[in-house]
Amino acid sequence: MTEGRPGSEPPRSADSLNVNPGASDTDPVSNSPAGRLLRDSLNLMNDPRAEAGERRADALSEMRQRAGDVVVEIAAAEAAADRENYPLRFQLVHTAAELKRPEALPFLRQFVRTRIPPERSSDPHSYSTVAEETILRTTAVEGVEQLAAEGNNEAREALFEFLRQDSLSIRRAAVQALLATGGEGMRRRIQQALPEQQRFLLDIRRVEPDEVPQIEDPQRHLKEQRRPGGTPPAPELPNDRPG
Repeated sequence: MTEGRPGSEPPRSADSLNVNPGASDTDPVSNSPAGRLLRDSLNLMNDPRAEAGERRADALSEMRQRAGDVVVEIAAAEAAADRENYPLRFQLVHTAAELKRPEALPFLRQFVRTRIPPERSSDPHSYSTVAEETILRTTAVEGVEQLAAEGNNEAREALFEFLRQDSLSIRRAAVQALLATGGEGMRRRIQQALPEQQRFLLDIRRVEPDEVPQIEDPQRHLKEQRRPGGTPPAPELPNDRPG
């Protein structure tokens, strides 16, 4: 018998994963063996100690051996997590992508296809829930891309499905993933799948980190007060003087 949260439903199979919003929970990861393994891995992601990276690599290797159970736990935890707990939700989606196992494809595929909720932020210019939700989905696209790169044809077809998503960012990520993993003739097939007004996505080139120009002395662009050792600006004082 699989151990889980009190009153929770039995674990679902990886073919019927449900990522619809669930009830909020301070700890949405169950206490099943796979859940404990997942929780340990998530905690190690936040561990700044040098040995944490090696320990997480070991945990990831073990999760790959139990990928089916772990993916079910990831899906259940993502569904139960607070919708605005984006750090946790990102860790869950990122972990599913890191597994690089076919068992993760149903979750990643369905997650990308899940509708992005309307904006909930009162000031989307400084903080946008739509942007956060989009990042989660493009992270899932990257996970599908890794499977396609290993020759998983179902993953490649999923990338073509993503070309029909409403989000331009998701479509762009899917185009770049297909171009990176496809062989000869992939560009033509993508062009046929995209509406004519969106074929410009084929000309957006993915830039690798080592291609980005580096600023030799970034501090020279800062004001003196903002440089290390500089005088910090004086705090604003409340205007409480009489009269």
